[in-house]
Amino acid sequence: MSTQLVQITDPQNIPPLHQSTEQLTACPTFYVAAIIKRKKQPGGMESARGNQVHKAGAAYAAWCAHKGVDMDLDAFDRFAEGAGPAASKILTGMRETYRVDHAHLLATEVPMSLDHNFDPTDVLGSLEGICGDSGLPSHYSGILDTLYAFQEAASIQVDDLKTHPRPYDPADPDKALQGKMYALFCFKHFPWVMEVRFRLVFVRYHNLIKEVTYTREDVPKLIETVKAARARQLMIHRDHQAGNVIEAIPGAHCVYCPLLANLQCPIAEFNPQMQLTPEQRLKFHLWYAAFSAANNKALKDHLQGTGRNIVLKDYNGKAYVYGPDEKESKLYPLFKATGNGIATDPQGNPVMPIVSLLMDYAHATPEDTKWMGQLAISSTKLNSYLGTKRRAFLDQACQDTADKVTKVRLKVSKPADSIEEEEQDEDQEAWEDDEF
Repeated sequence: MSTQLVQITDPQNIPPLHQSTEQLTACPTFYVAAIIKRKKQPGGMESARGNQVHKAGAAYAAWCAHKGVDMDLDAFDRFAEGAGPAASKILTGMRETYRVDHAHLLATEVPMSLDHNFDPTDVLGSLEGICGDSGLPSHYSGILDTLYAFQEAASIQVDDLKTHPRPYDPADPDKALQGKMYALFCFKHFPWVMEVRFRLVFVRYHNLIKEVTYTREDVPKLIETVKAARARQLMIHRDHQAGNVIEAIPGAHCVYCPLLANLQCPIAEFNPQMQLTPEQRLKFHLWYAAFSAANNKALKDHLQGTGRNIVLKDYNGKAYVYGPDEKESKLYPLFKATGNGIATDPQGNPVMPIVSLLMDYAHATPEDTKWMGQLAISSTKLNSYLGTKRRAFLDQACQDTADKVTKVRLKVSKPADSIEEEEQDEDQEAWEDDEF
C-alpha cells in the first residue's frame, strides 16, 4: 500500500459533508461507488417516498403558519395529493395528528452551509442580516425540514420528519451526527440562540417523537464531532486518488450499496448482508422461532422434573448452566399498604412515602425538576386494577389524563389471504425483538 500523500488539486470537487454522508463513509467502498464513481444506489422507491412526505409536510407547515392555524385537514389533503402509494399511506396516517406550532414557525426546508472554518456560507437570502456570509466553499451542508424559533427562551427547535419503519434516538452515538450538525448550523446562523432542540418526528406512527437538546456550551464538542466525520470523508478521497486499497465494511448500510445487487462487493463471500435474501432470512426466522419454543419447553420440563440444573462444558472447560437465576429488584410503592387498605395521616390523607420525598426535593431544588416530568406509573399494572365495573368511572378518568406513547416492535405478521407485493415492507412495522 502506498504511503505517499497525494494532494487533492481541486478540493471543490469533494462534496460537502451531509448528514447522509455518515452512512456512506461507514464503508469506504460504498462511498467510492456511490459518490466518487456515481453508481446508482438501490432504494429509489424509499427515497421517493421520503421526498414526497417531506415536500407535503413542509408545504403544509408553511400554509398553517400563513393562515395562523395548527391544523387544516383540507389543506393537508391538497398538499398530499399526487403522492405515490407508499408516501400516501404514511401521509394518511399523519393527517389527523400532525400539528404545526404556527406561532413559532420560522421557516421550512432551510438549506444551511458552513465553510471549513465553521462560518456560515451560501447563506439563504431570508437569513441575510442575521449572520454573515464568508463566501467560501461549503464543507458542511444540510436542509432543515422545519425551524421553530422561541426568542423569549433564546432557543430553536428543529423538526425532522422521518419515514423510517424503525424509530431511533437522535442521542444514540451511532445516530447523533445529524442532530449535532443541525444544532451547529443553528448556533452559527443565529447568534442569539442559546439552546437547540432537535426532534425526529416518526410520521408512520402517532405521537412518536424522539429528541435531544444541545446548548451553546456544546459548540466546541459539536465542531469536533462534525470535523471528525469530514476528516473520514476526505481520507477516502485521498486514498482513492492515491490508488490505495479501499476497505469494505459490512453493515446495515449494505442495503443501499450499488455493489449489493450484482455481488461486486469485494467481501461479498463473507458479507452477512449478501449470504441470504430477505425472504430466506424470514423463512429461517420462522423455523428458528418454532424450534426455539419447542427446545425451551423441553429444557424447562427436564429442569422441573429432575430439579437439577443442566450443565454443558466445552473443550476449554468452560461451563454453561441452564437453571433458575435469582435476581432482586426494587419497587417503589405509591401508597403505604396496610392489612386491609392503605395508611392515612391524622388528616385522613393517604400516606405516599415516595411522592412525599419527591415533593420535598422539588420544593428544595426547583431547578432540578425537569426529570420528574418523565416519571410515570406502568399502564400494565394500573390497568389490571382499573378494569372492573366498580371502577369504571375512575378507569375512564385515568384514561382521559394519560399520555399516549407509541412503541414499535418488530414482529412477523400472521398469514393473510392477500397482501399486495409492493406493500409488504409497509405492513410490517412492529417489532417483538426490540422495543423503541
